[in-house]
Amino acid sequence: MNKIFSLSAYLFLISFAGIAQKKSTSSLPVDSITHLITYDEVVQAPNVSADILYNRALAWFRNYYKNSGEVIRKNDITEHVIVGKPRFKIYNPADKDGLKTDAGLVQYTITVSARDGRFKYELTEFNWKQNSYYKAERWMDKKDQMYTKAYDDYLKQVDEYVQALVSDLKNSVANDKPVKDKDKW
Repeated sequence: MNKIFSLSAYLFLISFAGIAQKKSTSSLPVDSITHLITYDEVVQAPNVSADILYNRALAWFRNYYKNSGEVIRKNDITEHVIVGKPRFKIYNPADKDGLKTDAGLVQYTITVSARDGRFKYELTEFNWKQNSYYKAERWMDKKDQMYTKAYDDYLKQVDEYVQALVSDLKNSVANDKPVKDKDKW
């Protein structure tokens, strides 16, 4: 009897663990405290001052975003911090003819802070621009009554966008090569 009970309990736990893992198939990083999708990293830049890293980051913002004046919400030279609220377009999955239609805009917050020898970036507060605030984390909840399979594609698009942005940011700010600042001519 104990063996049957143990086997039943074991099978129940295995099936429960499988269900728990299926809640979100997304590999996007979620902060354990805020429960928000959050990409962050401290990037080492040995022997580079905070002032230089800050100026490189500011030049990167001005070069990367077409409308950097609208994107940048905080630009603090004394604290070496830049905060922006950019957005990017996402698309619905392709239909049978391969046509992708517009699914709207995703807005997020990007913060870049500089210290001597290192800088930190954080991208968080991803939200789908709707009539009301729609957290992108809702796309991960397959039990939500509004869930559709398109959300998995949206999450993939967010991740691909951020990976490309982070790569460009790290290459521009951490490396010795200067970023062309389109505002300085």
